[in-house]
Amino acid sequence: MYETTTTTQYVYSYSTPTAEPVDVPTPTLDTSYLKTLGGMVKCVALVFCMITFLCVVGGGPGYFSGAGFATFVSIFGFMVTLSLLLLYLFRIVDQLQQVPWIVSEMIFCFAWTIFFFIAGSMLAIAAMRFHGAAGWGLASFFAFGAMCTYAFDCYLKFLAWKHNEVAHGGMPSSAAAPKRVTVHDPYDV
Repeated sequence: MYETTTTTQYVYSYSTPTAEPVDVPTPTLDTSYLKTLGGMVKCVALVFCMITFLCVVGGGPGYFSGAGFATFVSIFGFMVTLSLLLLYLFRIVDQLQQVPWIVSEMIFCFAWTIFFFIAGSMLAIAAMRFHGAAGWGLASFFAFGAMCTYAFDCYLKFLAWKHNEVAHGGMPSSAAAPKRVTVHDPYDV
């Protein structure tokens, strides 16, 4: 009995297509955004959020549930506003044109206008009801200030949306344009 075996050898060849270099924009700090109206409004909102938080924390007894809501509203507003400010300062909004920044900010500002109204109202009532809660009265004042700031920012975003504006960080100038780094294909010989 003879047995016949066949051996097949496959040869695979891999090649990478040669690609054109890709421009990758790098974020750079552009402080000219702080001189725009949107930048100033964000800075004022940050200050109001932080002062509201500090007044709530040190303003009265901690067992009132309205204080927890006011703390949430002020801290979350602070974090989101700071994140947006950093995105504008580093001109990342210029690089991510597909994100509807103006509509997203308008919705956020509208929601936080309502939340700060509720928090400010609860803090004002709590300041009158509880003994030793004078700090909540002050927190209520700053919460209403934050409410007005977010309402004004919401109005500005509404006008920008109405006029089909595109969100951009800083003032347009050639010096403020983001620097680009050219990345070559590492397999290109």
